Amino acid sequence: MTLRLGVMRGALTLAGGNMAANILAALALLALARLLTPEDFGIVAIAAAILSIVQACTELSLNNALIQKEEVDRTHIDTAWTMALIRSGVICGIFAISAWPLSIIYGNDNLILVFLVSGLGGAVLGLHNPKVWLETKQMAFRPLVVVQFLRRALGIILSVVLAVFLHSYWAIILGTFIGAVASSTISYLLVPYRPRLSLEHVREIWSFSGWMFLSQMFETLNWRIDQLIIGLAVPKGQLGIYAMADNLAVIPTRETIYPIRYALFPGLATISRDHERLRRSHLRSQSTIALLIAPLGVGLALVAEPVVALTLGSQWTDAVPYVQIFSIVYMLSVFSIGLQPVAMSLNRTKVLFWRQSIAFLVKVPVIVTGLLTGGLLGAALGRLLADAASALIELFFLKRLLGIAITTQIAHHALTIAALIAMAVAVSFVGRFVPHGDTPLLLELGVEIGTGAIVYTAVIGGTWLAMARPDGPVKILLDALAHLRSRKAASAT
Repeated sequence: MTLRLGVMRGALTLAGGNMAANILAALALLALARLLTPEDFGIVAIAAAILSIVQACTELSLNNALIQKEEVDRTHIDTAWTMALIRSGVICGIFAISAWPLSIIYGNDNLILVFLVSGLGGAVLGLHNPKVWLETKQMAFRPLVVVQFLRRALGIILSVVLAVFLHSYWAIILGTFIGAVASSTISYLLVPYRPRLSLEHVREIWSFSGWMFLSQMFETLNWRIDQLIIGLAVPKGQLGIYAMADNLAVIPTRETIYPIRYALFPGLATISRDHERLRRSHLRSQSTIALLIAPLGVGLALVAEPVVALTLGSQWTDAVPYVQIFSIVYMLSVFSIGLQPVAMSLNRTKVLFWRQSIAFLVKVPVIVTGLLTGGLLGAALGRLLADAASALIELFFLKRLLGIAITTQIAHHALTIAALIAMAVAVSFVGRFVPHGDTPLLLELGVEIGTGAIVYTAVIGGTWLAMARPDGPVKILLDALAHLRSRKAASAT
């Protein structure tokens, strides 16, 4: 199997598993939005934000450190697992110490137990079998897909079942915890590994993971800091609406593309010494990902109103403008998602720290200013502005790593950007002629989604044909489809 096909196959496998989990997540949001209140989601948002930041502040990227190494033996794996065990103990200790003070800060005594259970779940989640990740170095992604899918799927299903009986935020807290325990256990059944305590290669692994630790910390702060700031200034119900919009908007883009990074990293790591090949591979993979994923984010922004009405119900109508804003926020990251796997493959993880820290210094004052001047909507618009700046920062760092001019990087997305604009114009135009309120929501949604899909595909395909079928994302996708057809035909004979 060629590297391109291996990475493509891995990316499709991961994306397929994540798409299935996203469908479950969307269905769960539909159910939970009717079983729980905005105040419940506000409490869950605070707990999730705190857990994410604690996890990021202790994240060591141990699995990526194993993948990046050329030679890995049993002692390397044992060292990574032992470091993960120590980290899990630290997470439990942090929550044990901080649960009561945090409950005072956020003015809710019930948060003490919520923080403790969330912290324990986060600690268990950090003890997944490291050999599952190491399998991806040989382009074997199935164990990772199964573990990641089960972690999300079990948590989602259990949350909905518990919500039917509890009608409380505890449904999500306990469902997520049980899902973490189950998926961690299953990871050791899928790829046999009996952990042993060892710290033999701590310094060697830390040489890679040290900057990744700082980068992950700031990345999570960038993702969650707005909810922590807003939680201090607005009622829990408003925070719940804001968080629900974020949960819905994240599904089609961020939740789809982030697992694809796991496929890109081992593939790019194998060619990291061939700089020119690495440049070409990055541009091809980046433009292909954007072509496939960007229309999902823009599409959700265009149809946010009927989607919220149909899936969440009337009590969540105020979430519509936030879904629109956050869909564009997450869509922007699609165009520079390749920065992390490129930096890791080159062992230039310090770049990731600088990228995230600069973005954090931009985001916090912009969000605070937006909150003070425009309330909740101002904070959301401030986040959009900050993330647009972050996308440009990522293109700048890619220029430093690979020597690709920013204009060249943007030019590789020209076809996608043109098709997105055409899709937005077409859906907006059609939406003006759909009588809102008189047309069934499913029909309205079907008309708008169908229009967007047809126009986007037509612009992409027509332009590609008019340009004499150049090499690029369209050709890569068609070659991948042809390869899949040939494999099916061969297996059928």
